[in-house]
Amino acid sequence: MVTNLSVYPARHPVALALAGIALAVLTRTDILVALAEHAERVGVSFGSEPFDDAAELVGAPYCRALDLYVDRATKRRADELGFERAHLAFVS
Repeated sequence: MVTNLSVYPARHPVALALAGIALAVLTRTDILVALAEHAERVGVSFGSEPFDDAAELVGAPYCRALDLYVDRATKRRADELGFERAHLAFVS
């Protein structure tokens, strides 16, 4: 997934994740909102591969079955349920 580097460019998922966390803490904003704001500032599109990797690092991976960024437990349940029943991941 992510390789350790001595210096991370601003558009790297690790740098995006750390900056998103810092922004969320400083502004008391939802982590995904903060991540999206920072990503836009450095030229990373919402939903792009670097954004998805950063979202996964902050604990909100993209769930294809739900077409949403969700917490890890919900993603795991949705993936187990499959596309037809993924919506049930929110009720268990």
